[in-house]
Amino acid sequence: MKSSILIASILALGACASAPQQPVYPGGVVPLERQTLPAGDGWGAEGAGTTGGAAAKAGDVYTVTSRKQFVDALKRSGNSPKIIRVQGTINLSSDDSGRALGYKDYADPAYDFDAYAKAYDPAVWNRQPLVNGRPPKVAGPLEEARLRSWNRQKAVVQVLIPSNTTLVGIGSDARIIKGNLYLDRGVSNIIIRNIAFEDAYDYFPGWNAGDSYSTTRTAPVIDYKGINHTVPGCQAVLVDDTHGPHRCNGGRWNSEFDLISLKGATQVWIDHCSFSDGQSLAKTLRNLYALPYDQPEQKVTPHDGLLDITNESNFVTVSNSHFFNHDKAMLIGGSDNAPADEGKLKVTYHHNLYENLRQRQQLVRYGQVHSFNNLFVGDVAGEQYPFAYAFGLGAAAKIQSENNVFQIAGLNDPAALVSFFVADTALQDKGSLLNGKPVSIVGSFNASGPKTPIKTDIGWTPPVPASLLSPETVPAHVRANAGAGKL
Repeated sequence: MKSSILIASILALGACASAPQQPVYPGGVVPLERQTLPAGDGWGAEGAGTTGGAAAKAGDVYTVTSRKQFVDALKRSGNSPKIIRVQGTINLSSDDSGRALGYKDYADPAYDFDAYAKAYDPAVWNRQPLVNGRPPKVAGPLEEARLRSWNRQKAVVQVLIPSNTTLVGIGSDARIIKGNLYLDRGVSNIIIRNIAFEDAYDYFPGWNAGDSYSTTRTAPVIDYKGINHTVPGCQAVLVDDTHGPHRCNGGRWNSEFDLISLKGATQVWIDHCSFSDGQSLAKTLRNLYALPYDQPEQKVTPHDGLLDITNESNFVTVSNSHFFNHDKAMLIGGSDNAPADEGKLKVTYHHNLYENLRQRQQLVRYGQVHSFNNLFVGDVAGEQYPFAYAFGLGAAAKIQSENNVFQIAGLNDPAALVSFFVADTALQDKGSLLNGKPVSIVGSFNASGPKTPIKTDIGWTPPVPASLLSPETVPAHVRANAGAGKL
């Protein structure tokens, strides 16, 4: 596997017009940090191609072991081609001396979590008149203190990655924890490989009273264990303790730090990386509010996404990576009302392992997403992260799923692999296996008699994969190769 990747990378240097001129290396083997995305390897190889910092001069090659060294290296080289070699564990929530920072270091003196949770308890807060059919946004001194606290944390844990960067782990134990790599609008040509990213912990999650809130739901609110969470008396106007908007389901705790965020970045290759909540598993989290605000998705969570690609980001390949132990895994497109994303968000996912994830394993809005030879593993009755769906279809989503394998305990209906949020979306699936059996995801969904069927004409042709594995061979290959430490 290693030799084939190296040979492909060498060939790519000549095939990609934008690739820098490289020296001849002993034995013809290009060092890991100088490798570029091979030609034809998904959307990231389209356009200008993705070479990262392969052309870095000797003075722009760094080995870093701390947050300070990491940040200093990025600032020193700016947008010049640069290679940053990560050795050991880098805790992004630490000061310049290396001391780990936590809640007490960031919290504003006026902030108290217990007081915050009590002040915005939906059983009380949602008794107010609704605004456009939803409870008003939380506001007041405690919310202001929370935002001040969050901004203090953000100033430390969010690291901006400039253009023309290769970020690569050295050996099998490179980790970046407790923070967020941020690829902003205008940033281009980034390679990130062989690093485990863990636990982008937001110490100051906010309660969004209107998130997923509705006064018009008629179907029972049933959780994954079959428990009915519907509460009688849900209505838009407050009458008494048992009748009013405070009896309607909705509201979420939202955190703001992804492990990696692409916010308008282009030409990005993420390969052989791992993404997880680390030691902060969902079983340690809790519901604070009573029925009907006690569903699994309403637990207090310190995590946002693992890898979110939004705000007109484009030409991205994510390969041979392991995503696991998390709730909302990833977004492609941040809003159902973002027409500027149309024609952008071209993303390829291949040979990745999605394991023990609850939802948003690939939630797509507007994007042209090619997903092939991936392995999805989960359990609909999982205690920590019960499987909800694999593909989420948001506004104008256009996905091609090809030779993907789903090993989901307790799931027999292929239609449940997809969550259909809005009309005018398309999914074309070929070669899908569910628990060892060939299935048609779209065919099963449309046969269930939905009000609006899923379209199969995605309107674009994905770049042809250099090698497409048969679905039967995907599990063994992906388990052997996906994740950090396997290069």
